[in-house]
Amino acid sequence: MKPALAMRNGLKASVPIMIGYLPLAMTFGIAGAAAGLLPWQVLAISGLVFAGASQFLLLASIQSGIGWSWVVMLCALLNLRHLLYGPLLSRMLPPRLRTRMLLAFGLSDEVFSIALNRLPSVGAERGAWMAGLGGGAWIAWVGGTALGAFAGTRFTSAFPFLVQVLAFALPALFLTLAIKSTNRASRLPASASALTAGGLTLSRHGSLGILAGAAVGCLCYFLLHRKRKDGR
Repeated sequence: MKPALAMRNGLKASVPIMIGYLPLAMTFGIAGAAAGLLPWQVLAISGLVFAGASQFLLLASIQSGIGWSWVVMLCALLNLRHLLYGPLLSRMLPPRLRTRMLLAFGLSDEVFSIALNRLPSVGAERGAWMAGLGGGAWIAWVGGTALGAFAGTRFTSAFPFLVQVLAFALPALFLTLAIKSTNRASRLPASASALTAGGLTLSRHGSLGILAGAAVGCLCYFLLHRKRKDGR
């Protein structure tokens, strides 16, 4: 497969991410403008940081006057999960450090989810495919930010229901990717995780539900994997 074709296929694979990112990035653009930032400043944050949770934390920090050292530390903590993403994908990517560093910039939760499931079947041009996947996500994020920063308030004033729709965009994207990534081996762990997280969330312990759901899902997967291994 030629690099150009692989990159185009990666871009096609990013379409579900792009659909989910546009409304969320638009929300960030609106929030950035409401915080008093100029449109180019909001765009610069999205273009250079490209990390949804960290960007919203940055806006909250600007509004509350938190020192930059604390902001950097909190953003680093929020993105520690990438230390787990990297080793899982690195074995499937080109060995050149510069290439890996460039691809790492485009890595997000959703990009990781699709890449982990699709990269093994891509072939030789995995770096180009990954560049297309991450590049498509980045373009959608920056484009949505621009739309929100320049015209977001006009949309929400004309269509108030968009506020609720935009807020649901990211959970809907995560749910779609989780369903697409589920296979026979992960079906039971995913169900156990969802039931645990859902039960605790309904009892008004949402933060605990996220942690407990993740722990239960990992434990269930480990026990099933160990049982299958012992049964051989």
